[in-house]
Amino acid sequence: MTAADVIELEGLSKRYGDQVILDDFSLTVRRGEFVALLGRSGTGKTTLLRILAGLEDATSGHAKIAARTSVVFQEPRLIQAQRVWRNVALTTSRRGDVYQRAVGGLTEVGLADKAHAWPKNLSGGEAQRVGLARALFRSPDLLLLDEPFGALDAFTRRNAQDLVTALWQEHQVGILLVTHDIEEAVLLADRIVVLGNGFVQANLPVDLTRPRDVTSPAFNAIKRRVLDSLESLKDTR
Repeated sequence: MTAADVIELEGLSKRYGDQVILDDFSLTVRRGEFVALLGRSGTGKTTLLRILAGLEDATSGHAKIAARTSVVFQEPRLIQAQRVWRNVALTTSRRGDVYQRAVGGLTEVGLADKAHAWPKNLSGGEAQRVGLARALFRSPDLLLLDEPFGALDAFTRRNAQDLVTALWQEHQVGILLVTHDIEEAVLLADRIVVLGNGFVQANLPVDLTRPRDVTSPAFNAIKRRVLDSLESLKDTR
């Protein structure tokens, strides 16, 4: 694993009894790279993310992950008994510059005025932005996103996608995004990895300038390539 890599996986396997979830899975992600992971339901995307986040162990294989790693899940998972800024800092202490840094993170996601609000008073989009601020609070080298926009309405989802792009460009963090949405993957990622039968079935670069036009022929050509890769997958086990 080089200093520029935030994920290095070689021959990773995960089994639950006789059920094979990941089989000889290999992947490298570099710092500052935005990678989207797609696959049909049940192909092991979330299992892989949980292994990367340290929430599960692989059965076998080689894995090196950046020491500073943060995760954003589909549900914000805010602590209802703590005000918003404390959810960002994950502490009840105001020592040092903790409070100022938490408010600074909220400012980045457009929620400085919500610092002292209770989570129950936030909209779904606001709560997810708090989750992003919390994930970036510790200046991670790797950010894992597990379908973070799945519960949002279309308008809020697009705004959240634009926000993630801006934060990624600002912080130059490596990102692995798990998503079912092909358009979202092409809109956000530098590279799209298609997972099937437990290993990488396709590794597709997204050679489009930013900001991206979802109506352009080039954008839709990449969408078609991803869709073709997904449709070609068959469970041969």
